[in-house]
Parts: sequence; structure tokens; C-alpha cells
Amino acid sequence: MKIILTFLLFVFAANIFSSTGDTTLKIDLNFDGKEETIKLLHKDEAQEFTFRINNAEIKGKFEYAYGSDIQVIDINKNDGLREVIVKGYGNSDQNDMFFYQYIDGKIIEVGHLPSNFGVDTDGSGTITEHGWMGFWTIKLKYDFDSKKKTLTKIDEEFYEVNQECEAKNPFKLLSKREDDSPVAVELKKGTKLTVVKADITPKCKYADGSDDDFSCDWYLFKTADGKQGWVRLKDFQENVDGLIWAG
Repeated sequence: MKIILTFLLFVFAANIFSSTGDTTLKIDLNFDGKEETIKLLHKDEAQEFTFRINNAEIKGKFEYAYGSDIQVIDINKNDGLREVIVKGYGNSDQNDMFFYQYIDGKIIEVGHLPSNFGVDTDGSGTITEHGWMGFWTIKLKYDFDSKKKTLTKIDEEFYEVNQECEAKNPFKLLSKREDDSPVAVELKKGTKLTVVKADITPKCKYADGSDDDFSCDWYLFKTADGKQGWVRLKDFQENVDGLIWAG
């Protein structure tokens, strides 16, 4: 999965209960009419945390977190269980999330999402993870298997972008997601544009040989008069105005 660039994004989800680190939260996790006592203890310096539900306890470690909290969500309304998220706040408040269920007096880990700016769910068995892609918010979907206790990313060919900008330098849009494909549109300075969607699967290399997860991504642009075509991020990033870049 691509490493998501850092940016602050607040995401509010329905039916989510939360508490700051080193405090106690009480809620019924298995719909038996009895509240569980949930407690998170987090040592910032060591990045270690101790997580307790009633008499069960596990220990874990964030990659980096200057703060933490607990959230309770219900990913699948039909499995009779709520999930507890142990969340660490890292650089630019991105989240390191560990997902747990409480079953027969035991804490069971059911997933880990290491870099995001929040999740939400409608209770249908999927969750949506929000991440920052330099100038737009990506929504990544995951399928939760309540029996196997796994989170599996649902790959999509395209992700909706819908950001407006303007060409500050001339550049070309191609007819296909291929570097040698015919030119579809030759853009002039001042052309009003909409970035419609993105294909984030391509990878290229930095000068040191390491993977570059972003520069070769393909973006579909559309002009005000309906013409459209594809261009890689590296070929338009310095040629447009109006996009809010951060990360």
C-alpha cells in the first residue's frame, strides 16, 4: 500500500465513542447488556502501550506517537461485537491504529492500519480509511472478515479527486495511461482544469534507487470545454496553480 503523505484531516464518524490516553472508557462491547471497562496506558517516550478490557491485558508499541486515545466502532452490525481502536497520534496527527475485539474474556487483534487520518464505517462490514495524497484526500476501503479477524484492502482502479486548478505553464494530456500514447490535449497557460480521478498504482524510482510511490501516478484532467486526458504527477505538479499542496 502506498505510504500516505502527512496532512491534518478531521474525520467524524457516527456511532464512535472515544477517550484520551491513560483514561477509562465504559461501554458494552458484545451487546450482552453489561459494560466493559476499557483502559489504555501509553508511555510516550518508549512508544509502548498497555491495553486492558476488564481483566484481560495486552501490550503493544506504536511506531511513533506523541499521544493516544481509544475509539469504539461497530464495523459489522450483524456479528454482535464492537471493535476497539487503540490509536496513536504521530507526525501531523496521522494515526497508527490497532483494532481489537473482546471475545470470551480475551482481547483479539483484528487489524492494523499504520498511517491515516481517521476511519469511518456504516456497519456493513467495510471501513473507509482517509489519507492525504499531497493535494487531495483519498478514501481507501477495507473489507472486515469477522470470522477470520482480518482487514483486507479493496483495490480500486481509480480514486475520485475532483480538485480544480489552472495551467500556469503549457503541458500535454495523453489519450491513455501510457507515456507513448497520442496527445489528447495541448494545454495553454490559463486553461481552467479539473483533476477528475487518479490511478495510484504506478511506481518509479528516485535517484538513489528507492521506490517513488507518487511521482508516476496518473491523473485524469478535464478542461472547462469537456476535453480530457491523462498526465503523470511529475509532469503537472509544477505546471498548475490552485492546488493546495501539503505533506
